[in-house]
Amino acid sequence: MIIDSCYEGVIAKLTSQGKIKQMSQELLLLKTNSERVIFVYKIFEDLNAFPNVTEMKKSNDLSLHYRNLGNKSFQQEEYHKAWQYYNLSLLNAPSNSENYCLALSNRSAVFFELNKYKECLQDINTFFSLNYPERITERLNNRKEMCMQALSKQKEEVEKTDFQEFLQMKSEKDPRYVSASNKLKVLYTKEMGRHVIAKEDIKVGEVIIEENPYVTLLLKSQYLFCCNYCISRSLNLMPCDACCFCLYCSEECKEKAMKEFHAIECPLMATLVEMDFTKLELLALRTVLKARHDHKNWNDFFKTIEDAEANIGTELQGHIQVDGKWVYDSKYYAPIHTLATNLDKRSISDIFQKSVTAVVFLRFLKYNSNFLKADNEDQNEKIFKCVAGLLLLHLMTTPTNMHGISSNIESEKGTFVDEISVASAPYAFCSLINHSCAPNVVRFCKLGTGRMCVFALRPIKKGMQIFDNYGPHHAIEERSSRQATLKFQYKFTCSCEACVNNWPSYISLTMMFKKIRAKLVQSKNSLLNANVIDKLQKGDVETAFKCYEKLCVLCKELEPYAPCAELCDCQEALKQCLAIFEGLVPYGNSLMIKWKPVTSNTSRN
Repeated sequence: MIIDSCYEGVIAKLTSQGKIKQMSQELLLLKTNSERVIFVYKIFEDLNAFPNVTEMKKSNDLSLHYRNLGNKSFQQEEYHKAWQYYNLSLLNAPSNSENYCLALSNRSAVFFELNKYKECLQDINTFFSLNYPERITERLNNRKEMCMQALSKQKEEVEKTDFQEFLQMKSEKDPRYVSASNKLKVLYTKEMGRHVIAKEDIKVGEVIIEENPYVTLLLKSQYLFCCNYCISRSLNLMPCDACCFCLYCSEECKEKAMKEFHAIECPLMATLVEMDFTKLELLALRTVLKARHDHKNWNDFFKTIEDAEANIGTELQGHIQVDGKWVYDSKYYAPIHTLATNLDKRSISDIFQKSVTAVVFLRFLKYNSNFLKADNEDQNEKIFKCVAGLLLLHLMTTPTNMHGISSNIESEKGTFVDEISVASAPYAFCSLINHSCAPNVVRFCKLGTGRMCVFALRPIKKGMQIFDNYGPHHAIEERSSRQATLKFQYKFTCSCEACVNNWPSYISLTMMFKKIRAKLVQSKNSLLNANVIDKLQKGDVETAFKCYEKLCVLCKELEPYAPCAELCDCQEALKQCLAIFEGLVPYGNSLMIKWKPVTSNTSRN
């Protein structure tokens, strides 16, 4: 059963009993998130509506099945597909079994064919560290020897273009908002809420924020490509010892994941995947798990929540005291706990639907994990209420505050113009930045990490507000459509300059004449000629390096003419340069195989 069906089933039963109106009225009167969830929990109990938890164990048969599919792809020279199937074979094989070893062996063959000789050697060495089948040792030793020969013939890497200077914050960091430049300031108004302004002039291209997430959630589409903890794109991923879903780049990441959240998620993974929870729902659950495990005991956790809530509405909202100083930092839970929920703008049906998800998670945690285990018996009720409230809290904060982690991916034609979503994560400081359909900053994460850098896309004068883009952009979407999207997901009516002045889309701008200095237009056309655009689209680092600073200057000089097609072109080229600097996903990673968990041994709660 997927979570949507679970919700619809409960609604259908309440409707048939004529209880929808009464339930809505009672839910509307409740004051706290914990009361709302517990109220819906009791409805589920009365209706016997809780979903079952599904078990999925390691299986030699399933491992062999996926290895055979990998072999078929390998024979057809579809090496990227074979790689994914061998990862699935590895995930489903019991640890240190023959199937486990054979999956490693076959994956090393893929790496050899892809000229990934170091990765091939690493899998071979791992193979020989296990209880491996003797019959294929000669084949592995031959492959190992060929790898050594190939590596010895490879030329030394040409010195790479040094573009790191463009990706580093030059200014000092703020001592209080530790991820932000000291050129920024956080303010609060009733109309804007908490928001960020510039204390000094900021140039195009400047890095003004460097922030690590509180926790990351790898998207399901990326399970076979990335580390499930740090989202590294290491090719030599190794499986969780128990579940059939999570791969890790190292023992360190595996241990950290297990400590922070995966010990609880692991036996639930088959159910979480099968029920088709969204990334926002899963991120809410993971945030709660990590928040508890960041504290030694429940009382310490309660104290953090109590202190954080006491500061809501003050200038210390989201802050935590460290060595006698108040700081706002994503590595602590307090700023994540106090992000806006927009509860007052939510419909009763939205609150009920999110409460249903919270109830299902709460039921799993109560009966299929030891997460709610109390330090003493007196805590049982308090823990249950606390977790109930936190689940709903983060189910409301995630849609409006969390950020996607993405990159540009290579197409079959060799261009990097398509975007691929990799993960989702909470960033405490970045969440303070308001939206504009014509933003003055842009966000990028270094490929294989969750570390987010925010760059100035337009010149920002002292006193101006910093504006990010939440998705709807004036260049690609007309105003009514943008405003509808923002109202639905983020619960506000956009009043940015592009909406107030109804800026045209890019296509319309290309058909309009705007009196721009001829020299500027010539500079833009000369810099972004067809050859340069082609190289940027193909991810050429050298071209990006040569263009970057010139593009920053052009963006500054074209700013007075906004909106215009020339400025849009320069901004898009600038973003492409940054995407190249941060790292691009090679072809093959878009050739995703279709797979779904094969479950068995369903157990009831």
